[in-house]
Amino acid sequence: MKQNLLSCFILICFSSSAIAVNDDAILSDETPKTLSEFNFFSDPLRQIPNDDVVPYELITSLFSDYTDKHRFVYLPDGTTAKYDGEEVFNFPIGAALIKTFSYQNIDGGTLLLETRLLLNRKNGWDALTYVWDIEKGDAYLALGGKTIEVTDVITPSNAASIRYRAPNKNQCKECHLKNDVVEPIGPKPRNINKAISYQNQEMTNQISHWTTLGFLEEKRYSDYLMVDAFDQNYDIDNRARSYLDINCGHCHSPEGSASSSGLYLSIDDEEFGIYKKPVAAGRGSGGLSYSIVPGHPEESILLFRMLSNEPDIMMPESGRSLMHIEAIDLITEWISEMQ
Repeated sequence: MKQNLLSCFILICFSSSAIAVNDDAILSDETPKTLSEFNFFSDPLRQIPNDDVVPYELITSLFSDYTDKHRFVYLPDGTTAKYDGEEVFNFPIGAALIKTFSYQNIDGGTLLLETRLLLNRKNGWDALTYVWDIEKGDAYLALGGKTIEVTDVITPSNAASIRYRAPNKNQCKECHLKNDVVEPIGPKPRNINKAISYQNQEMTNQISHWTTLGFLEEKRYSDYLMVDAFDQNYDIDNRARSYLDINCGHCHSPEGSASSSGLYLSIDDEEFGIYKKPVAAGRGSGGLSYSIVPGHPEESILLFRMLSNEPDIMMPESGRSLMHIEAIDLITEWISEMQ
């Protein structure tokens, strides 16, 4: 009897770990109502991915009210992502980028807030938001977004409460539009060229690991030096430009939603706002004359907008309700040291 029970237990464990990602759910016009239908996770509440889903990290990430982010990538069996110069990898149809936002509770636990998906469907990338219901152990589709009142969490801001906003579908498009088409922002060669630990193994460069897995056909590293914006071992210019690249550069580019501003902030842009006059900024200019005034952060529109939480002034326009104090200090120091 004990032998039979043991055999059943082993069979059940083996079967559950071997559940495949639901490719049909990724490609279907009928979007699943729950995150669990995709089978991305073997243990959703602990954010342990399915064997076919690979965690990844960015060198510098987008600020989202001090949330922790758990990132994963999935490619259908037998497919690869292609390089597109320094731009986001060209992922195959059926690929999924998965990002869960969470806070650490004051009791040491994890508060899951939402999981955002970018699904590369036949007609292009589709952005979806799933909001977590911890008691039910699943996250539920929220096309209209949701405001989540957060308390008793640990953040560098020491905020007593946070009105966290999971974005609606249109807000997802605001950040992810490029040439009027939705596409990913983070996974570029220059922003994943770092070593991380996989399943408590030795540190491995992500580009090398993706190549070993067959996600990439070759190892090719970026010509641009993206660094951890808050690692003071690096040059202040590299740190500031890295922060602006991931937090601002996608919209503030010739192909982005802020193209009409003429302020371009990708790390490969040689002109990045020094003595740049505002274009139709309205109250967003704060009565100041230039985006960046070397040596004078207090006269720079860029910093003025980072210092605001007012909807028609703040930058980025969405995705945060708190000011990023460490980034404000970084940009203040960077502009102050400019000649």
